[in-house]
Amino acid sequence: MHTEQYRLLEKENQELKHLINQFKNLLDSIPDPVFMKDENLKWIYGNPIILNLYSIDKDNYVGKTVDQLLPAEFAESCMESDRKAVAKGTISKSEEQARDAEGTLHYFEVFKVPSYDKDNGEFKGLIGVGRDITKRKETQEALEEENRKRKEHEEKLANLTATLEEKVTLRTRQLEEEKRKAVQLSYVDTLTQLNNRRAYYEQSLAVDTHARTMHTHYAVILLDIDYFKKINDTHGHAIGDEVLKSLANVLKTNLREDDIEGRVGGEEFAITLVDTTLTEATVIAEKLCDAIANIQLENFEEVSVTASFGVTEYHKESAHFEDILSKADEALYHAKVSGRNSVKATTFDAQTSTEA
Repeated sequence: MHTEQYRLLEKENQELKHLINQFKNLLDSIPDPVFMKDENLKWIYGNPIILNLYSIDKDNYVGKTVDQLLPAEFAESCMESDRKAVAKGTISKSEEQARDAEGTLHYFEVFKVPSYDKDNGEFKGLIGVGRDITKRKETQEALEEENRKRKEHEEKLANLTATLEEKVTLRTRQLEEEKRKAVQLSYVDTLTQLNNRRAYYEQSLAVDTHARTMHTHYAVILLDIDYFKKINDTHGHAIGDEVLKSLANVLKTNLREDDIEGRVGGEEFAITLVDTTLTEATVIAEKLCDAIANIQLENFEEVSVTASFGVTEYHKESAHFEDILSKADEALYHAKVSGRNSVKATTFDAQTSTEA
């Protein structure tokens, strides 16, 4: 008889262990923080999510209190919500915080359910489950900030006085100035502070139109930094940028105020010289070629900078300004194939570029 009872008890015990193990596996698989505490609010279970969240040692947390396991910045608020849940005697909801491994703060909505002895009503423990509401919190805060700004804006509108017209006039001037600056930026190469391709072309087109109308003349120089890709590949793009800025400074220093210079490509620059002949333009190009070859970058003296130049002048037989640019580009090509670091000039009458 006793053997049979023992066998039945052993069977029930095994079944109970199996159920407990299944229950633990279920809790372990939940993708949200889950914990259980005893009647003294000491931990008896935490699933992997919450243990990892607070960097709790899975082999050394049972029987410990919140202030022994959680960081100080979160422990007190967690213990306070535990006490409130116990005092309430039914399911309660609280908001708690934790930091992930990268230190980012996360917000959790935590539901806590106290359990009591059904016979004597004594508190037996607490089980809780949380869910990450960080995104919802951020959205809520963004909406609150938006509402705050809207309310602030409405209050400002409500408090407008007789000075409204003056303020509107001032704002209009500010907008016009911002627009002017925006337009200016749209015409400036931000790295070199020279004209960009658009600005160079539009200003040069005006010079070309004037030359055709008033029968004046002008010259165009195209220049290209030699082996610029190699400079970037060897020394990095930051040094390449310094080369571009140094070259731009050479142009600003050596050209006249009425001349039009611009960065029209990655390492390609263009110059329109007003009231300048081909011979004069060639002399200017040679001067620039020498100045560029003498560029020295601070802390990078080993970086050698040279450029190839193509020069041409306005000719009445050209149909468009693009024709002038094409002629200059032909001369630039010949400078490159002739060994670089040189100046080549050509005219509309010439069949090939000639060395200047």
